Formats: sequence, C-alpha cells, structure tokens
Amino acid sequence: MDKHIFRAYDVRGIVNQELTSEAAVRIGAAFGTYLGGRGRVLIGRDARTSSEMVEAAFVSGLASAGIDVVSTGLVPIPVANFMTMKGDFDAGSYVTASHNPPEYNGVRLRRPDGTGYTVENEVVWKTALEGGHRLAAWEDIGGLSRIDEKEAVSEYKNFLLERISLNRPVKTLLDIGNGAAHYAAPLILKEAGADVSTIHGEPDGRFPNRPSEPNDKTLGALKKRVVEIGAEFGVGYDGDGDRAMSVDDRGRTVQTEKIGVILARDLIERKGPGVVVANVSCSMIVEEEIEKLGGTVKRVRVGDVFVAEAIKEHKAILAIETSAHIFMPEFYVFDDPILATLQIARILSEKEERLSEIVDAIPSYPYEELNFACPDPVKFQVMDEIVSEFGGMGVELDLTDGAKVNYPDGWILLRSSNTSPKIRAAIEAKTPARLEELKKITSAVFEKSKNKV
Repeated sequence: MDKHIFRAYDVRGIVNQELTSEAAVRIGAAFGTYLGGRGRVLIGRDARTSSEMVEAAFVSGLASAGIDVVSTGLVPIPVANFMTMKGDFDAGSYVTASHNPPEYNGVRLRRPDGTGYTVENEVVWKTALEGGHRLAAWEDIGGLSRIDEKEAVSEYKNFLLERISLNRPVKTLLDIGNGAAHYAAPLILKEAGADVSTIHGEPDGRFPNRPSEPNDKTLGALKKRVVEIGAEFGVGYDGDGDRAMSVDDRGRTVQTEKIGVILARDLIERKGPGVVVANVSCSMIVEEEIEKLGGTVKRVRVGDVFVAEAIKEHKAILAIETSAHIFMPEFYVFDDPILATLQIARILSEKEERLSEIVDAIPSYPYEELNFACPDPVKFQVMDEIVSEFGGMGVELDLTDGAKVNYPDGWILLRSSNTSPKIRAAIEAKTPARLEELKKITSAVFEKSKNKV
C-alpha cells in the first residue's frame, strides 16, 4: 500500500491508484484488530462515485476481524457521528475524502462519542501497512445490517428540533454542493420554521457545479442567488457535510471566526461565560470579542480531532476552526455545520438586525496566506531553523502547531505541509501596512532558515 494515504486523522488517496479496494479491506481489518475483533461499528458515506465500493471493502475487512457493522448509507458526517454517539456502538467510521477532488476517497475512524481518534490512528495505520490482522474463526465473522438513511436523519432531526425552534421563517438559501447534506439540511431547516431554498441539491459525486470545498471563490452562485432572492443568509456545505461557509444578506462570505463570535455571544448570553477553543490560525478577533464578554480563549493545533480533545479537556462551550468547522458542545462534542446553520437562523429570527449589520459590527483585519516551496526531505529541518530564528528575536513564540509569532498588532504562523513540499504561512495584522511588514519578515526568516539547511 502507498503509505502516503495515511494522514494524522484519516486515510485519503486517489481511488484505484493510491486507495484500492484491497487497501480498504486491509484498513478495515486493521481497525477491527485494534477493536479486539468484537463489538459493533457504525459506518456512513458521502456521495462520491467510489464511496459504495470503498465502504463495501472496508466493511469486509471489519467483518473478517469479527466486527458487526451497521451502515447508515449516504448521510452527512454529523448524522453518522450522531448515530454512533446515541447507539450502542464501540466505534464509528465514515467514507469520505473531505474537500479533495472527486477522484479521491478515504476513511475516517470515530470514537463512540462521534469524535475522531488521534494517536490511536497510528496504531491502526501501522497494522494496515505491516500486517498482523486478526482473522476471526468462520463462525465468528461479523455481519452487516443497515439503518435507513431517512430514519437516521429523522432521529438526528428530532434531537435538534426538540432543542431549537425559530421565532419566524428566516429566508435561507442552502448550496448543497451536490453533497451528502442534500436531504438532511433542507429538511431540518424547513421543519424548524425557516423559509428554505436550495441550489446544487442533487447528490453527485462528480461535483459538477462547484468543487467540494466551500470558500469565497467557489460559492459565487450562492452569493449571487442570495441577493437575487432577498435571502437573509446563505450557507454552502462541503461534500461530506462537516463544514460550511456562511453568506450574508449582501452576498458576502462571512469569516468563520465571525460566525463563531455570533454563536459565542448567544451562548454567553444564555449560559454565562466559558472557554472557547480556537485553532492557532484563527483571527485575533476571537480573543478580542470573547474576552469582552468575560469568556476565555484556548488555542489548539489545527485538526478537528485535536479541537474535540481540547473541548473535553477545557469543558469548552464552543470551538472554532478557520477551515469552517464549528463545534457546539451543549449538544455534542463533534463539529456540525447543520446545527450551526440552525442556530444562526434562530438568532436571526430573534433579532431585528440583518446578518450583514451584525457581521460589520465585528472588526475585520487584513489577512494573507503564503506558500514557500521547500523539499520534503528538509522541510522539517527548515521549520526547526525558523523556530530558532524567531527565538533569537525575543518575540512571543507559540509552538502549539508549527511556529506562531504573536505581536501586539498581528501574528505570523508557519507550518510545514503534511501533504506537499511546502511550508505554509498565515499572516494577520491590524493594518494593511503592518501586514506588508510582517510578510517581509516572514519571507526573510524563511529564506535565511532554508539557506542554513
């Protein structure tokens, strides 16, 4: 097997090149071995053209190790996570390649509470690569049963709507992106009382209308349509339904951190101050806005699995990832953009302000990302030199995830890419002029560090 398909918190590769059905069988058998060859695992899948094949192979591997598997079929990740959490399952899993192009696929493994594994993945990946799978006796091989997709969505919907309702029918436009949220998201918003329209609503694993990744560039149709129909806000989901970008009533994408601030304000008003978890690349506005309300911000490394662990550790009330993951632990620990959409609709239903007015009242700071080419064999050594260079400058240095330099009026974050020969930089400053200064510092430190290796 190609070892490059194994990532920190999932498996991902080009189907029938890097990720074959044989590989999926071995990964399933390795996971079943990790689980001790007994118990029940829930599995869901996204809409990719290869997802049924990968699911079938992965399930075969699990069954060969003695694991009983229950499939929810094509549902968004939060629905599969919810069913894992509420059911009598020893683990969960989901077939997806997240935001990657349609030729990719992969597998994510989940704990019984619906959150992802961290170091445990390494044990599974090692077994998949090196062998040593457990094979059950013929009479102990696992079985496969199914939960109807609509039944799974209905249980998830009922859980949410018992806890959330709208004061009025907020006009909402959903860009499903031909992904796994096609049925769940519109149904739940409608039954909560929203006035819902959709675009790109049919599941299609080729992603014919836009890429799976929702961002300012890919959501052009949503931004335009929100304005045309006079929607109060829009939401664009990714292919597997675990991330979403919001669009305000003026057709502008809304920074994820601002959505997080709006949700945090609402939570603090209802329940009092608490801890908000944010990854290292989130904007300065998180501290500025949350601390005004008496809350505390804890920074963690990038990755939804690490954010979920931090939520448990700090008993956080909310968590935000720059990449558009939102976690609301008053419901459950895993991330859920459908829940976040529902909460934003509820908040708008209770206010006279428009989303654009709420968003514009929160500061915006100049931000830019840079990529520096750096060969794979030396990029981690270069990162060590970058840490050393900044360390010698007497600046505030945070090594939670890569190297983050904090200034009173901005910050620089450098991280080596796990998947390509690059070192990535993210930079935010309070003024455009300061952003340019920090970009020059970043480039100079990178070049000096690279030349030392």
